[in-house]
Amino acid sequence: MQDNVFYENVDYLYQVRTDLEAVEQLKKEMAEYRLQEKSLKKGIISEEKSIQDEINQTIKRRKNEIEREYDVQIDANKARSRSVNAKRDKTKNKRIGERVSVETAELVEESRQYQVEMRTLFKAKHLPSFARSGYFYCLYMPKKITEYIIMIITVLAVYAGIPSLIYILSKQFFFKNNPNMLTYGAVLITAAVLFVITLVYIIIFNLVKVRNYETLKEGRHIRDEIEANKRQMRAIKNKINKDKDDSQYGLDKYDDKLLELDEELDEISREKQDAMTVFENETKPVLIAEVNDRRLPIIDDMKARIDKLEDNIALLDEDIKNSSLAIANNYGAILGKEFCTPEKVDDLISLMEDGTADTVSEAIAAYKGAGR
Repeated sequence: MQDNVFYENVDYLYQVRTDLEAVEQLKKEMAEYRLQEKSLKKGIISEEKSIQDEINQTIKRRKNEIEREYDVQIDANKARSRSVNAKRDKTKNKRIGERVSVETAELVEESRQYQVEMRTLFKAKHLPSFARSGYFYCLYMPKKITEYIIMIITVLAVYAGIPSLIYILSKQFFFKNNPNMLTYGAVLITAAVLFVITLVYIIIFNLVKVRNYETLKEGRHIRDEIEANKRQMRAIKNKINKDKDDSQYGLDKYDDKLLELDEELDEISREKQDAMTVFENETKPVLIAEVNDRRLPIIDDMKARIDKLEDNIALLDEDIKNSSLAIANNYGAILGKEFCTPEKVDDLISLMEDGTADTVSEAIAAYKGAGR
């Protein structure tokens, strides 16, 4: 049989080529099916992700809508609470001020009488009004630490600040065009200014303090009494401000309103929590089902197409195996695996068609002899 085949003409090779091309076509169809299967599987993954994204976005949007509805009510409640608190604080501060005025009224009146007494005393002694000022007592009759500090600052400002200022002014303006006179001129101006200030201080010292020492001493006593009253008034004010008992200020209507708003806020918060629970347990599953019912059929269709493709692939794979096995049995054993390709068979056919060979064996020999 083998020898007979080797003596076959070109028609035998035509049949071989047809059978080989049929197998190649089956393999191309298999590759196309595999490509379609891969595309469908990627499509399923993409569609599943898209469905999950839509579910997540839908749930998030609906959840935010519910929360926003309650948050608007909560914000409005808090705004009303802030308004009521502001009115309460304003009323409380006003009534604290009234209480302070009442409890310090006696001290205020006493201080006012001291001031009248001091003005009358100084006027009777023909003392200038500035002699009643605190600054005068700091410069001429300091007693407290703060007064000594003010006196020291004043001395430093006069005997250090003024010379510095005069030097700057001399450099910038007075002796700008005559630098040689700067130091001398600045010293002269400084000396003159300090001399005048010191002279004024001494004159006031002699004419006011020395001549009216007893009056100024009595004025000091009056000022001390006024300061004592101020300290006592500050103590009373601090005590009132630290008093935590608000019942005496008539703030009940504000407290009742705040309590009502707090209860309303608690109720809104409970309703919000209940709404979110209902959403999670009832609404959310409905939303998920709605999206799945609308879009899962697409995935089911794609899976059905994959199942059909897999069936076709299985059948086609069986055909390829059978056809390949038949080619191997019918042609491979005779022609050899080397010549069981459409390309090699075409080469053999060409050799026989151009007259180089008359039989299959001659075509194979010519092919090998040509060194192909």
